[in-house]
Amino acid sequence: MHINSSQQRGSSLIEVLITLLIFTVGMLGLAALQLNALQGSSDSAQRSQSTWVLQDIAERIRANPAGTAAQYAAAPNCANPPVARCADYYDPSTSAKVTAQNCTAAQMAAFDRWESQCSYAGLASNTINGRFTSRDFITPPDNNITLGVAAAGNTLTLQGFWLGRAGKNTLAPGIPAFEVRR
Repeated sequence: MHINSSQQRGSSLIEVLITLLIFTVGMLGLAALQLNALQGSSDSAQRSQSTWVLQDIAERIRANPAGTAAQYAAAPNCANPPVARCADYYDPSTSAKVTAQNCTAAQMAAFDRWESQCSYAGLASNTINGRFTSRDFITPPDNNITLGVAAAGNTLTLQGFWLGRAGKNTLAPGIPAFEVRR
């Protein structure tokens, strides 16, 4: 059967439009896949950093066996560092090491809790130069990662929260990440 060339004039244009539509849908699918991968990568980084902060406070609690669960559960005031400096630090203004004070178990618990929850870089006036916390090395914005410490008798429950996909906490309240028993 012979088809007249006048009958085929629009068929190539329709084929091109259908191909363009299929290509566009495929590209949108790839863009969605890339966005999902970026969100997953960000969530993974925040999960790792949250675990880092939790591990830091757990090790500090284990290193201070005389500190009580209630002392570690007390929320710190991040605007003011603890008065007792329970760790050595370097003062760049004098080029000298500043030796730690002799701290009680309660002072050490307050110092450890402040350093695990707060940041020297976040202070209005950083009076302790050369001292950093694990929070100072977290990818900004560090307020996406929070630490929860709850005491029940001699057991401390440590929880880490971070903003995951769609700005929701990816670790639900009440699920312990670590438990430290005294």
